[in-house]
Amino acid sequence: MQEKNQHYLKWGLTIFLSLSATIVFFFLIFRFDEIRGFLDIILSALQPVVIGMVLAYLLCPAAKFLENHLRMLGGFARLVSVLVTLVLTFGIVGLFCALVLPQLVGSVRELVSGLPQQLQAQLDRLSAYLESDSEAGATVMQMVESIQNFLANWIRTNMFATVSSISNSVLSVGSMIVNLVVAVIVAIYLMLDRERYLAQCRKLFFAVSRNDRWNDAVMDALRQTDRIFSGFISGKLVDSLIVGVICFICLVILRMPYALLVSVIVGVTNIIPMFGPFIGAVPSAFLILLVSPAKCVVFLIFVVVLQQIDGNIIGPRILGNSTGLSALYVTISMLLFGKLLGFLGMIVGVPLFATLYYIVKRLAEHSLKQQSLPVDTASYIVEEKK
Repeated sequence: MQEKNQHYLKWGLTIFLSLSATIVFFFLIFRFDEIRGFLDIILSALQPVVIGMVLAYLLCPAAKFLENHLRMLGGFARLVSVLVTLVLTFGIVGLFCALVLPQLVGSVRELVSGLPQQLQAQLDRLSAYLESDSEAGATVMQMVESIQNFLANWIRTNMFATVSSISNSVLSVGSMIVNLVVAVIVAIYLMLDRERYLAQCRKLFFAVSRNDRWNDAVMDALRQTDRIFSGFISGKLVDSLIVGVICFICLVILRMPYALLVSVIVGVTNIIPMFGPFIGAVPSAFLILLVSPAKCVVFLIFVVVLQQIDGNIIGPRILGNSTGLSALYVTISMLLFGKLLGFLGMIVGVPLFATLYYIVKRLAEHSLKQQSLPVDTASYIVEEKK
């Protein structure tokens, strides 16, 4: 009798939990806008904390390296290593801004002021190759004039309106500075006492989960995630910096226009795996085309050569095989997370997808082992019949 009552109790509890989950699911669907607004408020309030956590994660390897070489300072080794890491980081960023930003602003100002004249010059050059009484020439000239008028109107309206709106939002700089200061303080706290905060997270997780096998699997997945993200992000930043510097030196040697601006575009977009250099090459080639079509062709050839050097020499030496993904999976990850998260998704999509790939791989291998099946992929290759 007691076993029968326990059976009914289990069934009743299962039905109750299922109904509750269904009600919660529909509530989330119908109240999605309100919930998203509430989450946006929370994320906005915690934005400095999130930035501080990211900053601490990126700077922790350098702080650990300095701490290992400052053991002679005893209990002050960690504090000194954290402060030196922050000072060096902001010093390098400040030096970069002091050296690059003035020239970058000058290049952008020169571009904005000279773009209509450059478009007109290219239009005149094109008209010299077209016969005035040719029907095809007239059609092409009409298309070019339409494009020119569109770009000129866009520059007069959108671009200057954007610059005006940016200048009107100078007051938001104060809020950004406050958030940055809070983020730096959060990063200092996290780096100084990182073991305790990580221990608290593990303690909470083990308190909720009581399955030892599940706990080991989750801890292993987190360690693998840390390895993938730390190796990919730090390596990609160094790789992009090297590519940007090489691009700037070569463009100066080739006497290309807007050398610094183009190098910054190529270096920043190089953070995006595989397609980054080509994405940055499109607007850069357009800028150079307005000045000289011949130099534009030279620049495109140079970008292809630079991408090959980075993809086959620089990138593999710095990144190695930190993600373990094939070219197909890299493309899928960029398309998927780029659609979900925009530009940020194109950057972090590869390590995110690599982490998911690792988890799915471990689950599949565990299931195969339970069935006494081989886990090697080569064992499942079926030869095609000739």
